[in-house]
Amino acid sequence: MRHFISVIILVLLAGTSFVDAAKKQKVRTGLDELVKKPELLENKRIALIVNHSSIDTRGRHIIDLLYPKFKVVKIFAPEHGVRGKVDEHLGDGKDAKTGLPIISLYQQKKKAPSDQDLADVDIVIFDIQEIGVRYYTYASTMVLAMKAAKANGKEMLILDRPNMAAALGVYGPILENKFHGGFASFFPIPITHAMTIGELAAYYNKHFNIDANIQVVKLTGYRHKMYFDETGLPWRNPSPSIVDMNSVIGYHLAGALEALNISVGRGTAKPFQYFGAPFFNARKVTHALNAAKLPGVKFQAISFKPSRSAYRRQRCHGFKLVVTNRRKIEPMRTLITIARTIYKNLPEKSRSRAWQRIAGSVGDTNFIERIAKGESTKNLMQLIARDVKLFQEERKPFLLYP
Repeated sequence: MRHFISVIILVLLAGTSFVDAAKKQKVRTGLDELVKKPELLENKRIALIVNHSSIDTRGRHIIDLLYPKFKVVKIFAPEHGVRGKVDEHLGDGKDAKTGLPIISLYQQKKKAPSDQDLADVDIVIFDIQEIGVRYYTYASTMVLAMKAAKANGKEMLILDRPNMAAALGVYGPILENKFHGGFASFFPIPITHAMTIGELAAYYNKHFNIDANIQVVKLTGYRHKMYFDETGLPWRNPSPSIVDMNSVIGYHLAGALEALNISVGRGTAKPFQYFGAPFFNARKVTHALNAAKLPGVKFQAISFKPSRSAYRRQRCHGFKLVVTNRRKIEPMRTLITIARTIYKNLPEKSRSRAWQRIAGSVGDTNFIERIAKGESTKNLMQLIARDVKLFQEERKPFLLYP
């Protein structure tokens, strides 16, 4: 009897978990909506710009959903490849499952489809999970593909996906002129735009006069205040070192500082949560960061040994970025505080050279020079406030969700 009751309880609990999972599912992706609109793809030769994140709400990959039902003729691979496992430049190849040709858009001398690549294509589909930071390269891949589509008279579908941390809002300096067109930062926008990839595509297309023939297939159930783990969508690392929501937030708050001579935790269990170098004094750095009393975060002194990237297999000392309340984070204040603290603790001989390397990702050389000179956080935030407000106004007509 006891065994029978136990089985009943387990069944009921299992049923409850399925119900809970169904309730949690709030958002449907552009891919989910596309499969309900086959007329958009019928009798068209299709090229896909996709990676491992190109899945529907059930975890099914776009290649498996569209091929061979529709005429998919080739796949374009962004940084990290179609399967999202590579951190270096890629070569062309074939998809192991379908045999479809894969053309890399992350080569030293090739970042966009060529005229020849698009000659046998009618429509290009872009479907990649982005995280919402200007210096993340997937948006640049999209822009270059839009330009190529325009030049060759091809249609382009943007399958929309959530911004993983839009709830942090818009912040950061506008990209200065000398950095425009860089692969890691293409157009003059703030560090974060708080838009979905579809909204950003529409904004770029109109505001920067690309004028490509694009259509955004919208999300359903999405709100900008959502973090990705509140959407109910299955998780896929958008790139190898973005392994959870804390990595996403850490990348937003301090990813712009990666070009400094420090480890950002790549090759550890906590990328973009561990920050350090062999020459840091962990207690000193952590004390300075905690003394700033930044809302929503705290810092813990740590030592770690990354297995790859900066200081591979060397003992690093530094801090762990701990999110205590992501709704209270003040991202620009946090970024400035971390940047200033790291600057003060860099070796004096190489400090200036290392510091200049972050200008492109932060976006403004004058801004980082003012950080180095010790200008107050309040003044620095006021310095960019007008530009941030102007961008927020410019993007309004392109927002698709509340």
